[in-house]
Amino acid sequence: MINDSAPRREFSRRAFIRRAGIAGVGALAFTACGRKSEDLTVTTVDRTIAIDSEGNLVRGPGEPYSVRTELADAQSGREARRVPLLAFHHLSDFRITDEESPARAEWQESCSPPISRESFRPQESLSVQAAEALVGRANALSRGPVSGRGIDFALHTGNATDNAQFNELRWFLDTMDGKPVYPDSGAIGYQGVQSESPAPNYGDLLKQAQLPFTPAAIQYPWYAVVGNRDILVQGSSAPGDRAARIATGAQKVMALGPDALAEACQGSQVLLGADSSQTILNDPETVVRSVGKDGNRRFLSLKDWLTEHFATADTPGPAGHGFPADGVESGTAYYAVDSGSISLVVLNTVNPAGFPGGSIDEPQFQWLEAQLIARSSVYFDASGAQVSTQNADRLIVIASHHPRDLIDNPFPGPDPQQRRYQGPELEALLHRFPNVILHIAGHALEQRINPRPFSGDPSRSYWEITTGSSIAWPMQGRLIEIIDNRDGTLSVFSTVYDAASPISPGDADDPTPDDKLNQRLLASVARQIAARDPLRDGTAAGLAASDRNAELILRASFDMGSLPTAVTS
Repeated sequence: MINDSAPRREFSRRAFIRRAGIAGVGALAFTACGRKSEDLTVTTVDRTIAIDSEGNLVRGPGEPYSVRTELADAQSGREARRVPLLAFHHLSDFRITDEESPARAEWQESCSPPISRESFRPQESLSVQAAEALVGRANALSRGPVSGRGIDFALHTGNATDNAQFNELRWFLDTMDGKPVYPDSGAIGYQGVQSESPAPNYGDLLKQAQLPFTPAAIQYPWYAVVGNRDILVQGSSAPGDRAARIATGAQKVMALGPDALAEACQGSQVLLGADSSQTILNDPETVVRSVGKDGNRRFLSLKDWLTEHFATADTPGPAGHGFPADGVESGTAYYAVDSGSISLVVLNTVNPAGFPGGSIDEPQFQWLEAQLIARSSVYFDASGAQVSTQNADRLIVIASHHPRDLIDNPFPGPDPQQRRYQGPELEALLHRFPNVILHIAGHALEQRINPRPFSGDPSRSYWEITTGSSIAWPMQGRLIEIIDNRDGTLSVFSTVYDAASPISPGDADDPTPDDKLNQRLLASVARQIAARDPLRDGTAAGLAASDRNAELILRASFDMGSLPTAVTS
């Protein structure tokens, strides 16, 4: 094992970033002429942020709503008949990161091609500030831009943390609560893998990223969904004793020796498995750095994760952020809540045995079917026969961390005798219930809207919306409005918005100036860096504009006139 003070190769991703121009001249200007405050009420319908041919961020034109009719035809005159039913913010994958943690595996970026681009991002030191800026924009958008309805709630669809650590979760929860956040761990100051600032015009960036600040709290009741990175190490492995000791210890791997790196890049499970860190540390060629120990880097069980959601501010609530208090002990991370005429049904798609892909355990799958029946006067059984009930109809929105196509984990759970269900089986179940209109998810860090049609009966079709992240380009959230068109159809409006950080960091207003740190400036720098990351996903913003701002038409499954007329809140 080689101490980091010895000569060594530079961390390869960092060198690649510099060669690729992330230090671009003029891209990171911190003083602005004719400074103008950012209008936080605008969305990407009004204007967008684009990357020009030199990698600089520039203003782009707004993107109007695309009317999508794959599931139903749009009726003329619906604009004058619209009755709003629900409006909420969809946030996902804040991926709050303790970038100094010994439990991380940034060395995976050294392979060519990288084993994973998820193990390191040059802007990751600013994950808390970037998340706060997205919450700030959500706060400013207090009404649906189409319906004018006040926001009913916000929903975060999982991966609040990057590495299932206690300190990462507390930073996330305290950011949502508006409590002072100190995004540093171990010894005071930066002790991560980057040897210098990824933004050369701001040499103290890594130091500034560790300083405490007071975030602007979210203004709406908010609900939570558990993601794989919330309870699995690096989003893939169940925490073991050896990994737990490394996480709270004082040795951080900076680089692998050449032989071990070559073996790992060929996919060696010895070096990529749950307890690989100890094997790597035992290699005499491994380059390590001594870092400050920190017990708050401890890994979280699902019970721990749920418990912390009850240790938050009383307002805006709700207590537990959707999770039932009586389910904490058993680790029940799924629930249903009713909001007006619409029900939100939240699933836990994490396989606690490991691997990033999702699946659903058998008791939860049975619970889901019961919840759908309880909100349907008519549904179809597994054989396709129609079933009538005395239950009152409600429109149903499903929420999970994984979208349908990534609920693809083939491995058994902790109980190998218990069946686990995958995406096609979930879709088949949802198609049996015409009141299901929408499935929203995260995980993929991308903006996508997919129709889920049912052949032969359009009323059994639904839409699936996946929303991106605050940690990766383009750092956006989504506002969703559900509207009754009073003509036998519904419209689901999707409006994408950028974080409340301007293109130029020097234009950033500080929403909490008393703490002497402008977190919005740092969030603006984070976006600049993310835009120039050579491993940036070029399709994360969507395959087309219709993945972002869209009106999604679908048939109403029952007489919407039986619902009470919605009142703008």
